[in-house]
Amino acid sequence: MLLKPLIGTTLLLAASVVGVTGYRVAGWSWLDSIYMVVITIFSVGYGEVQATTPELKVFTIGLIFSGCSAYVYIVGAFINWLTEGQLQRILGKRKMAHEIKALDRHSIICGYGLHRSHAGVGIERCKEAVRSLLW
Repeated sequence: MLLKPLIGTTLLLAASVVGVTGYRVAGWSWLDSIYMVVITIFSVGYGEVQATTPELKVFTIGLIFSGCSAYVYIVGAFINWLTEGQLQRILGKRKMAHEIKALDRHSIICGYGLHRSHAGVGIERCKEAVRSLLW
């Protein structure tokens, strides 16, 4: 149910860790590395914080693709979750579980019609009503 957003978040965190590590290997400070990753992944694009080499530019291009892809994946998964009724199903299940938990000394009756054309389920508290339905 929440697997896709979890996968996307994991990919985004992985891209961020790889990005910070890459800039640290290039000799940047922690602050500059983190700042560069944030403005790159979220497409703010203020420009490089320090001078870059051609290799670091290629690394940044890869960071842009991976980080932005993960971010778009998360947003898409969240929108998909909302539009496919996942939220409604979760809230409906919680409501049903709460209503079932509130039941006390009830009988649940399930059955088929005479010609298997009608199915029925009932929840009844009155013992006499249960007996009349069963016999």
